[in-house]
Amino acid sequence: MTQDPKLDPQSMRYTIDEVLSGMLASIEGDTFTDDSQRLGEVFKGLAQEAPLFAPFAALADEADFSAVLEGALQTLVSDGHLEHQAGRYQLTSTGRARCITSKRTLFNASDIADLEAGARYFESVVSAAPMDEPEQRAPGESERGVGQQAVADDDGMPQGNSV
Repeated sequence: MTQDPKLDPQSMRYTIDEVLSGMLASIEGDTFTDDSQRLGEVFKGLAQEAPLFAPFAALADEADFSAVLEGALQTLVSDGHLEHQAGRYQLTSTGRARCITSKRTLFNASDIADLEAGARYFESVVSAAPMDEPEQRAPGESERGVGQQAVADDDGMPQGNSV
């Protein structure tokens, strides 16, 4: 009986945490969300787009990517690459250096192109702004947007959502 090579873990060139580490070497920010459902969806998309991320699909059996990803993230936390804080993961400076070294030594040019494309997509979808710092706004910009002012009601009170 022959096995389907894409489902055989021995046929994978890299472990999931090596691929994740290589991708993290390419992100610009140091923090990203810990929302496992959101992360799972991102990696489900990446697995369909780039061959390097396909092992996520094989290990997740096309279903729950968040469980597979959680294991890889925990490995990176245990190894000191990441710190898990309330609501987010933080790439440590030592972790970034290790990820960069790993990316340069493990992966070929084609794989690095996949990692970098994956990192751009990953950052555009899940990177989190620091949660304990207020959002920075340009002068004249409010939560409503630039140039939008609250409209006064007949009684002089601004209209909007009541609490």
